[in-house]
Amino acid sequence: MNSGLACTVFLPGESQGIAGSAHVSSVSMRVEWEGGGVEFQYHALSASKGGYNDKMLIFSAADQSGTYSFYFNDEAIVDAMSGYRLPPGLATQIARATPSMRAFRGVALWLVLGISILIALYFAVVALSDNVVDFAVEQIPVEMEVELGKAAAGEQLGDMQVCSATPVVQAVDEIGKRLVEGLGETPYTYRFLVVDIPDVNAFALPGGYIFINWGLIEKADTPDQVAGVVAHEIQHAVARHGLRNVIARAGIWMLVGALFGDLQGIGGLIAGGAGELAALSFSREQEDEADRLGLELLYAAHFDPSGMPQFFEKLKEEQAKMGLDLPSFMSSHPDTDARISNLQAVITARGKSETTPLSLSWSEVKEAGCQPTHHSDPDKQVEGATTE
Repeated sequence: MNSGLACTVFLPGESQGIAGSAHVSSVSMRVEWEGGGVEFQYHALSASKGGYNDKMLIFSAADQSGTYSFYFNDEAIVDAMSGYRLPPGLATQIARATPSMRAFRGVALWLVLGISILIALYFAVVALSDNVVDFAVEQIPVEMEVELGKAAAGEQLGDMQVCSATPVVQAVDEIGKRLVEGLGETPYTYRFLVVDIPDVNAFALPGGYIFINWGLIEKADTPDQVAGVVAHEIQHAVARHGLRNVIARAGIWMLVGALFGDLQGIGGLIAGGAGELAALSFSREQEDEADRLGLELLYAAHFDPSGMPQFFEKLKEEQAKMGLDLPSFMSSHPDTDARISNLQAVITARGKSETTPLSLSWSEVKEAGCQPTHHSDPDKQVEGATTE
C-alpha cells in the first residue's frame, strides 16, 4: 500500500467530518482515522464530485454500519490509484469527476522530479529499446521469474478472497490443465485461481500464475468462452510479457545489471515491481501475440476456438451499452473490432476442429456460486480442486 493521503471522513449517520488518512493497494482503499478504520474493495466504491467548493473528489461505500464518505481536496489520490486496474464503472466515475485529468485508464504514471528528468530521458532512449529489453529478459532465470510471480500473486491474495465452490474450482482446473497440455513442454507450473471480484476480467503474472475473476465466470455462456480468455492470458505468461514490462520500467539499472551478470541486483529491482504487475498494461503487439497464440492453443486443447471472439464481441456490446471501458484482456491498444475480425478470419480459414466437452455442466458451475474464502498461498491448490 501507498503512504497515507489526507482526507476528510464522514462516518455513517454523522454530519461532522473528521481527519483521516487513505491508503490504496491494487484492489482496495483503506481509510484510517483516530480510533478506527475501514477498508473497501474498489468494486464497492463509487466516486463523485462535490464538497463545499464542488471541486472535491468524494468516494462512498457502505457496509453493515451504513454509508461512509471520504473527501479528497486534491488529485493526489487519483495519481495513487492510477497505478492500478480499477473496475470500469469506478474508473469512469473518477474520470467524470476530475475532468482536468486525462482519461483515467489505470496505467501507472511516470513521476520524474527536478533536473533528473533530463538524465532519465537520455537513458530511456538507450535502455528501453526493444532489442536491449529483449536481451535483459533472456538473462533472467525462470526460477527468478517464478519467484517474482509468486510474490505478486501473494500480494494479490492478501487483498481478496478466492472462490472455493467445488464445481467452479474443478471446472477452471480442468480448463487450465487441458490448455497447459496443449502447450506441450513448458518451464512453468501453472496455477489457476478464481477470485471473488464481480468485474469481468482476468490477468496473468510471470511464472504461470493466472487469476480469473468470478465476474468472468458468471458472464460466460460456455466453458469455451472462458477457455478463450484463459488461453490468451497463458500466452502472455509463455511470452514473458509481464517480466518484459517490469524490466522495461526498471530501465537503465536493469540493463546494467544484465550486462554485468548482476542477477542478485536484478532480482531486487524485479521484486520491487512485483506489487505493480497486476496493474501493468500490455502493448498492442503483446495483445496481438496473445490473441494469435491463444487461438492456436484452443485448437490444440480441443476447445471451440469461436469461444474467444464470441466472448470478446459479447463484452464489447455490453460495455458499449453501459458506456464503460473494456476489461484489461480486451485492452484498447489493439482496435477491438479488428481483433475480433482477425480471430474470426483465422477460424473461418482454418475451420473448427474436433472439440471435447467439459466433464461438468456449465450451468452447474455457474449455479454453484463463488463461495469465497481466504487463501494466502498461491502455490497451494484451493480446496475442492481435483487432485493431480
